[in-house]
Amino acid sequence: MSNNGSAFTSTPDKPETADVTGFDLRAWIRGATPVTRSVTVYGRPDLMGQIEALKEQLVAVQSAPFDDDRPLVKTEAMRIAEEIERLRDEMKDSALRFRFRGMKNGELEDIKKEMGREDDAPDGIGELDYRCMERQCVEPAGLSWEDFRELHTNLGNYFNQTIIRTCNAAARGGEVDVPFSSASSALTGTSSKS
Repeated sequence: MSNNGSAFTSTPDKPETADVTGFDLRAWIRGATPVTRSVTVYGRPDLMGQIEALKEQLVAVQSAPFDDDRPLVKTEAMRIAEEIERLRDEMKDSALRFRFRGMKNGELEDIKKEMGREDDAPDGIGELDYRCMERQCVEPAGLSWEDFRELHTNLGNYFNQTIIRTCNAAARGGEVDVPFSSASSALTGTSSKS
């Protein structure tokens, strides 16, 4: 019978303790901050539908029995491909990274006091929500609650799936770990995932 796994089933005679020499717990507490979460939002998500339609058109053109392959003549497939890349660049250029932090104890109550009235949110998202987003937003700096309301109007449900979901994740503050990046590890030569 193998003795594998015995380290997991028996208690050591002398439990190990962490070396806390020089650790200042109160300084650690003072330096603790709320969770942050980030999301990339595209200001031109409408371009996605145009790109998808052009991709289908490109497949159809490429599968056609004839394509003009004369030298120095731009083919229909090439024209479509260039338009796809132009729109992709335009969509990528419309990207903006948002970062939100969790709310600190008492902040929600402070916001309600600042409003001086109850929030009337007929569609479930109202001024209180936008004011919370304003308070939580770390990047880009300087956005007002009115900016978030206008962004919601312009982006529709995409706003719910990006901004609101990220704000809520930061506010909940759960499941915190050190994010792993295989790309940065490959560049720096580190491979630890912890």
